Amino acid sequence: MERKAHAVSCLVCAIVLSAIPFAGSFEVTSSRTVTGIVGQDVVLPCQISTGKQPDNMEVQWKKIIQAHIEVVYGYQPQPGQDGTGPMYQGRAVLRKDGFISGNVSLRLKNVQPADEGTYSCIVKSNAWSADTTTELQLAVLADAPVSIAVLGPQDQGIRLACRSAGWFPKPEVQWVTQKGQDLQAVTKMDQDHERLFNVLSHVTVLGEETGEISCVIQNRLLKTEQKSIILLSGDIFPRVSPWLTAFWVLFIVDLLAIGVCAYLGYTSK
Repeated sequence: MERKAHAVSCLVCAIVLSAIPFAGSFEVTSSRTVTGIVGQDVVLPCQISTGKQPDNMEVQWKKIIQAHIEVVYGYQPQPGQDGTGPMYQGRAVLRKDGFISGNVSLRLKNVQPADEGTYSCIVKSNAWSADTTTELQLAVLADAPVSIAVLGPQDQGIRLACRSAGWFPKPEVQWVTQKGQDLQAVTKMDQDHERLFNVLSHVTVLGEETGEISCVIQNRLLKTEQKSIILLSGDIFPRVSPWLTAFWVLFIVDLLAIGVCAYLGYTSK
């Protein structure tokens, strides 16, 4: 009985001790996601929970990639020991005037689509270390012009093309009639050397879909859109002559009649 009571008291002591913060311990926090604009600066937040700088603090910012980890910026208390990763030379800045309040946020200058991804903030002291991650999402402001071109007749309709360039992330394309109906389109996108998306979308508009036809390109991240509108009248749609239709009907009937007569003549022999 005494042994059981001793075990219980030890368990209680362990729980109490675990609730008492370890001397010099801390946490680091950041936003789960940060949205930036391509070509502008962005701040990746990282805050030490104690609100002050730990003794002999070291800070490491790294980008987590599937195949490897990139060094973005490293700070050490010894003078002249700061280091910037080769992909971030002149672009990664750690403001040391924020250290006194526990702010170790990183500023990335002139962000590009290749900078998108997961970043890790690691803070170390003599007796403790902690880390957190932030997902950087990037977008291009939707100022890319959208144009519609008439390619010509196809079957009983008119074929249109919609073009635009310089989108990021991958946009959504929608063709809409004046009545708000979606049109089925074939859309292709490719990325240039800067990883920006170029859009080419085709659609065939039938004669009953006259009026305004819109090509709408949307940036899902920024919830913005650009569009172009073309006005189609019924006169431009290809028409089939009623005489041509009657000719083909009579031609098919004549072929059937000749075939029947030939068959009857053959069987009567």
